[in-house]
Amino acid sequence: VILISKNYLGSINHTLLSIEALKSRNINVKGIIFNGVKNEASESIILERTKLNYLGSIPELENINKLAVKSSGDYLKFE
Repeated sequence: VILISKNYLGSINHTLLSIEALKSRNINVKGIIFNGVKNEASESIILERTKLNYLGSIPELENINKLAVKSSGDYLKFE
């Protein structure tokens, strides 16, 4: 699973709970992608507490279509 976390009030709690639920079910989490307006403080807390791989940050898409989704891949960091 690659988890997407949108930056908003409450996202730290929701993201940590989602990761806990996945891990408790023995579901492997490859990493996390942050979505929306960058919030370095929240992202740092989530990454530090979960030790997940940071896979990138993508902006919030105004229009979701094939081209917008494809161009979002430019923001990701896969090895």
